[in-house]
Amino acid sequence: MTKQTKYANRHKIKKDIPVGLYLLILLLCGAIIFVIVYKGKGEEIASEFKEPSTKQFSSSELLQTLENKFGLADGSLQIKTINHKKQLNIPVNPNKMDLTFANMIVKGEFETRGGKLISGIVEDGGQLLTFNVGTDTYQVKLYYKKPVSIPRKSPRYIAIVVDDFGGIGGDLLQGFLNLPVEIDFAILPGMPYSEETMNKAYEQGRETLVHLPMEPLDYPRQNPGKEAILVQMDKSEVEKIVLKHLNSLPLCSGVNNHMGSLATTDKEIMSYVMEVLRKKGKFFLDSRTSAVSVAYQTAQKAHILAFRNDLFLDSPDISNATMESKIERIKQISQNRNYVIAITHCHSAEKLKYLQDFISRIQKEGFVLKRLSELKEQEVPAII
Repeated sequence: MTKQTKYANRHKIKKDIPVGLYLLILLLCGAIIFVIVYKGKGEEIASEFKEPSTKQFSSSELLQTLENKFGLADGSLQIKTINHKKQLNIPVNPNKMDLTFANMIVKGEFETRGGKLISGIVEDGGQLLTFNVGTDTYQVKLYYKKPVSIPRKSPRYIAIVVDDFGGIGGDLLQGFLNLPVEIDFAILPGMPYSEETMNKAYEQGRETLVHLPMEPLDYPRQNPGKEAILVQMDKSEVEKIVLKHLNSLPLCSGVNNHMGSLATTDKEIMSYVMEVLRKKGKFFLDSRTSAVSVAYQTAQKAHILAFRNDLFLDSPDISNATMESKIERIKQISQNRNYVIAITHCHSAEKLKYLQDFISRIQKEGFVLKRLSELKEQEVPAII
């Protein structure tokens, strides 16, 4: 048989085998190879995407953790079973945190142990949180601890921050600089006398803050000024503006909001601001231009030294009647803690005189002037 004949016969045999059979054989081979090669990798991938493990639930361990985070004595928290529900009451020190922050701590601790929040309601001035943990139902009540009156012999402090510097100079600025050095100045960035005020205050050893412009509720009718933080901004825009203002007043050790009755209610915007302040090592004072501000809580969560304004000294006016009412309010606050934080403004010589008279009066009541940053640091427990 010639080579040509053999080749022709082989070619004929191949033609006789159906094409579909070839494809079937190829598919089977490919499947076998895939199973052999990828079996091990598939197991590895599956292991990478396992559900995150949660802590094994232990009521005693949970109580110990909560006692530590709320600054409570060992063994002070107890779980009681009433009507087939496990109940836990947690007292919250209002000088250390508010109920919103306490809520986040409790929720985090239960969820890391496999618990699921079923409901949360406001009840009798506190909060009642209900969790399911396995087959058990837990009800956690958060409430403010009854304030303990500060003994009269204990020192009582007041920190006063004067807002809106940057637009005044000359004799009026010098008049404010003649105030006790413990009085803090909040300076608007980018104003004609901003740098001069910062430098002169620094030379005195006076503490200063960047008075950061933020969007108010009635913007743009009420204008916080150039390069203010607005709620429609994204993270990069907010960071750029905050950094620019901080860099323009580098000797300021803290920040408080100018206006901001809208911006300070936006958690996302405030988180952008606080991230920059944390990196730059600045403390934050929530001026509380809104009753629903989240700025202070957001600063706490970012582990920034944070404070909240208690009252505006010059609102609604600078009359003697207003001064008397403010002094009474300060005395009331000081029954619960040994410090008060107040804000006023530098707009006129009349406001300077009002502040001078107020300082004289409050010192006669036994209050000691203190820089804001020298007040007791608020304890900030970690949130899991």
